[in-house]
Amino acid sequence: MHRNATRERNPMPQSLSFDRNVDDLIAPVVSKLAASPAIVIILALVATVGATALDRASGTQLSLAALYLGPVALIAWFFGRTPGRLWCIVVAAASAGAELTTPQADVPHAIVAWNTTAVLMLSLVVVEVLTRLHRAIETERDLARTDVLTGVANTRAFKELAATELERARRYGRTFTLATLDLDNFKAINDTLGHATGDRLIHDVGQAIRRRLRRVDIVARIGGDEFVVLLPETSAAAAAIALAHVQESLQTVAEDYGPAVRASFGSVTFVSAPGTVEEMLQLADVAMYQAKNAGGDRIESLTISREAKPAESRPEAEPET
Repeated sequence: MHRNATRERNPMPQSLSFDRNVDDLIAPVVSKLAASPAIVIILALVATVGATALDRASGTQLSLAALYLGPVALIAWFFGRTPGRLWCIVVAAASAGAELTTPQADVPHAIVAWNTTAVLMLSLVVVEVLTRLHRAIETERDLARTDVLTGVANTRAFKELAATELERARRYGRTFTLATLDLDNFKAINDTLGHATGDRLIHDVGQAIRRRLRRVDIVARIGGDEFVVLLPETSAAAAAIALAHVQESLQTVAEDYGPAVRASFGSVTFVSAPGTVEEMLQLADVAMYQAKNAGGDRIESLTISREAKPAESRPEAEPET
């Protein structure tokens, strides 16, 4: 498997480049606000008080109902539909208070009620639109990071999560294990049982791997019948036990598809963090191909006790016994 093949890419269209630059500016702000709910509430309160003050100062001739939508949008986006609806009531009450306390204005209560209802209804529409949009964006983001066939992470999501774990391991000196597994004789299974059955097999394998590991472990499909598993803070001994459980789980899958369903595992335990995620994958591939060359249906393990180099340079590795 050659992961290092480079592709010549066309220049990015100017419009897409502009959109990406805008996203790069907005995303950090949104992330910080999402991590600080108290700040969002304070901003919503300040915006509501400011809108009320401006509404009161402008008198009854100018409608400033749109100003109340900002704090409603903040609450709805970061906290969801129900908190957003509650904030609609808050801004509607603030709007009513502004009209009733406007200096030198004698506004009939019927008009105040009408204006308050209008602010409330408009705010509720904003809440509904934003919560549905937020859900759609989150769903699209999840789909972009999920392998459609298996339901586990795809290559893009894996590399992002693995890069985060790699940085954490490097910073705190944590040991972790990465393993790749590739089904043995998958082409023969496809040719014998058909591609539809082969797809169901891939799905069942992905789910079987996911069920036998911890919630903190990362499982991804990175090729046709190749999967990768990242086990944070896991020693070689603990990884051997976890992968043995996965191997047992695949034997259960084989009951539905035939005894030919086996897999070769390549496991690398990093006592010292490697340079990149790509190097981690290359080293795991070395171990996996050792397992295949030894006849398949086995787990081949390596331990890297110093900074890893790319697999092509054949770093010194200690075989696990």
